[in-house]
Amino acid sequence: MEVILPPDLDRELRNYFYHVAREAVDQVRIETSFNKEVFRLGEACEYLSVSRSTLKKFIREKGLKVSVINDCQFIRKEELARFIKEHEV
Repeated sequence: MEVILPPDLDRELRNYFYHVAREAVDQVRIETSFNKEVFRLGEACEYLSVSRSTLKKFIREKGLKVSVINDCQFIRKEELARFIKEHEV
C-alpha cells in the first residue's frame, strides 16, 4: 500500500519524525555520559545543567576541582557530587 501525501504534509511529517528521533538520540547520549566517572567540561555542564561560563565560575570562584592533562580539563563525577553537596542550602 502506498500513500501519497501533499508536499506540505509530507514535509511536516518528515520534520516531526526527525525532531523526535533527534531528541531520543540526544537523551541517550546524555544518559550514557552520566554513567562515566570522569567528565570533560562540556559533559560536566550537561550533568549540572549549567552553562560553560557558570561552570568556569564554579571552578574559578567556588573551588570546584579540575584535573588538567595535556591542556584538557576533566572533572571527576565524585568531585561534582561533593561540590553539589557542599553548596546545599
